[in-house]
Amino acid sequence: MPDETQTTETKEEELKEKSILVLFRFILVPLVVVGIVVFIIIIFGQMALKEKSVSDYLYDIRTGSQSERWQAAYHLSNLLANPKKDYEAQARKQIPEMLLIFQKAKGNDPKIRQYLALAFGRLKDPHAIPALQDAVNDEDSQTVIWSLWALGSIGDQKATPTVLEKLDSSDSGIRSMSAYVLGALGDRKAVPALQGHLDDAQPEVAWNSAIALARMNNGSGGDVLAKILDRRYLAGFPNMTAENKDELLMNAIKAAGKLKDAGLRYQIKQLSSNDPSPRVRDAAMRALQ
Repeated sequence: MPDETQTTETKEEELKEKSILVLFRFILVPLVVVGIVVFIIIIFGQMALKEKSVSDYLYDIRTGSQSERWQAAYHLSNLLANPKKDYEAQARKQIPEMLLIFQKAKGNDPKIRQYLALAFGRLKDPHAIPALQDAVNDEDSQTVIWSLWALGSIGDQKATPTVLEKLDSSDSGIRSMSAYVLGALGDRKAVPALQGHLDDAQPEVAWNSAIALARMNNGSGGDVLAKILDRRYLAGFPNMTAENKDELLMNAIKAAGKLKDAGLRYQIKQLSSNDPSPRVRDAAMRALQ
């Protein structure tokens, strides 16, 4: 007859082994799996969060597929909209490389040209002016428009003759941007040409021409500004978004505020207290001050 003590000990050992097995299968193994998953998430998360350098983006533009190239150019220009100081410094060192890529993309990759033009404008680097002046003759209208914008952002008046030529473009979008840029450049040599577009068939061109003239303290576009400052007039453009109308109003208010025109000042005063947009009211109050 087996020893009862030995049998009991054997059963206890078996129970211990089963408990350890259960612990291993249902607690320790899942914990290990979870640990591995967390580790992978952390590693890949750090990789995803690691910000690419300007050199990384330029490498992608040079070597990536067609979609990868323009997306890299897009991200580069986007990051330069509100750059960290070190990132902007990186970009400035890479201007020669960016210009080389910009030139090589001519005629075959307009999106890269568009986004790099934006980048040049955001960096406000005068070294890009010759390349941008050349780009305003591209066949792609968006490249022309953003190259003009970049010239205005850089703000060097030696670009005035180039922009003036585009003020007579058959493309109303190019005319409109040209008028805006001439206002940003502030070169009074552009006054006669801008006055000639106050009755442009495309309202946006007339609006930007009037605003540009006012920015140069020229009130010859006062009648156009008076229209813009009237919400009833803007209501006649249902295709414009409310945000676009507010932006137009704020630009007109800022420009009209430079002029000593009692009628425009009265309209601005009315907007400061009655306009439904708080942004417009604030812009009007600042113009009055």
